[in-house]
Amino acid sequence: MADFKGDKFNSDQAAGLRSLLGLGQQAGFQVITVMSGQQGAGKTAATANLAVALARGGRDVLIIDQSHKGQGAAAALGLTPRHDVMDVLAGRCTLDALILTGPDNVQVLPIGGGFSRLGRLSERDQEWLAQSFNQLQCGVDVVLVDMEEATDPDALPLGLAASEIMVVLPPGNTAITQAYTLVKRLSQNFGKRQFRLLLNRIESPEQAQAVARNFAQTAERYLSVSVDYLGYIPLDERLNRANRLRTSVVAAFPVAQSTSQFRKLADGLLRWPQPPSLGNLGGFMQRVIEGGRLMEAYRRG
Repeated sequence: MADFKGDKFNSDQAAGLRSLLGLGQQAGFQVITVMSGQQGAGKTAATANLAVALARGGRDVLIIDQSHKGQGAAAALGLTPRHDVMDVLAGRCTLDALILTGPDNVQVLPIGGGFSRLGRLSERDQEWLAQSFNQLQCGVDVVLVDMEEATDPDALPLGLAASEIMVVLPPGNTAITQAYTLVKRLSQNFGKRQFRLLLNRIESPEQAQAVARNFAQTAERYLSVSVDYLGYIPLDERLNRANRLRTSVVAAFPVAQSTSQFRKLADGLLRWPQPPSLGNLGGFMQRVIEGGRLMEAYRRG
């Protein structure tokens, strides 16, 4: 039986997954997995608000919401998923009908709990699903993956097929330790060498700079990875209020401090190096499905 826990993921397994997913190669459009080392870090709110800020900056944005309990980015934007991928396979809805349209035309694809079973589907169902994604009429510039659980082996193909990984880090020694453990696991097991760091619930720019500098220096020294500090989201009651209202702070409170920071984050992301040519969602999801198949093969072996 394959062991997926912590740093015990077999090196041959990791190498196989890297090769199959084409990690380190650009998918033709920007795909960013948003992760955190612990629950409650503010990852989902960051994903939803960044999506709205990007959309207002002229980008076509798709969020892939992996939440199993309906508490992911879709809910944060006031949307209620009624189906997931397994409903598509069962014929209860089409893949096009699965995609929800949120504020500022942000599109949300609720993968749901069905995603964890992709690797266990029959080869015929996997091929049919991959073809369905290839035919999907969903033109996007940026895909944000709201990854529910970074330690779940079933989630790894979805998270690692991205061209970028953004780690959301709130203050506190426990949060810092868990985020460092996450970066360590992804670098040592899957060869990820570059990470983006977004600090959340920060009291001052000075605090943000100090935390980011120490985290990046430690990761570079002991893990030989690069951690690019993106910025910070301040402690902001208006952001909390927007979360309770199931809307984005960018839309609800345009002059809030956190709105300003999300706009800066989106502006910076628009200047990231872009893939040489636009691809399609089908190609990305094809690698994800293949990765799920490989994970299941390792699990059985």
